Amino acid sequence: MATKNDGTKRRSTLLAALAAGAILAVPGSARADEVTPTAKGIAGGALLGGELVVFGEALFGVRSTTAYLVGAGAGAVAGGVGGYFVEQAVEDGRIPAYMLAGGLALLIPAVVVALDATRFMPTEGAREDRPVEAPPSDPGKPGGSSVVGAEPSTPPATTPGPGSATTPTTEPPAPTPAPAPSGGGGGTQAPRAPQASLFNVRDGNFYVGVPLPEVRPVVGSAERARMGVDNRGSELRFPVVRVTF
Repeated sequence: MATKNDGTKRRSTLLAALAAGAILAVPGSARADEVTPTAKGIAGGALLGGELVVFGEALFGVRSTTAYLVGAGAGAVAGGVGGYFVEQAVEDGRIPAYMLAGGLALLIPAVVVALDATRFMPTEGAREDRPVEAPPSDPGKPGGSSVVGAEPSTPPATTPGPGSATTPTTEPPAPTPAPAPSGGGGGTQAPRAPQASLFNVRDGNFYVGVPLPEVRPVVGSAERARMGVDNRGSELRFPVVRVTF
């Protein structure tokens, strides 16, 4: 019994789905919506009026940017007024719609034509500007200038007047020679050599100095090369007595 009821429900559901699909598939009655001409004619007329003026000026070879701006503005105003009267004269909005579509289609070509006509055009006979060839600056010489091409700033020579006397230049006095040290022969004494040992005897005189210790290798470089041996160590030399004959 339950199986029979389930089959009946399935057939009912399938029939309902088919009926709904058939209802949705039936096309409804087609009708055309009226196109309202509100503002379409004014906008399209303004665009077409400005574009016609721009194309006309480009054909006549106008190069002034101001002329294109003023002409396009005046043409847009005139075209907008004409588009308003077109809207009032027609019953449907087809013609204003066509005017708007044409104005939008010609907008980019009009801008390109205006920019091409107002671009910079070099005059006939124009030549390239080149920098003036000036001598290089030489600030190192006396009177030189760091500015390229500038004249050296040499001070003007002054000539003494008839009544002016020439002042002789006075040289500074020579330095007074230092007096000879007392106790000697009055001549220039040779500088004393530094005392390298603790006790030094030279020229019959006895000196006491500061010894200079020295660290050197036991075998010198010449001896190592001659005997073919390596350095075995270093030695410390501390001079105590030095006698010069």
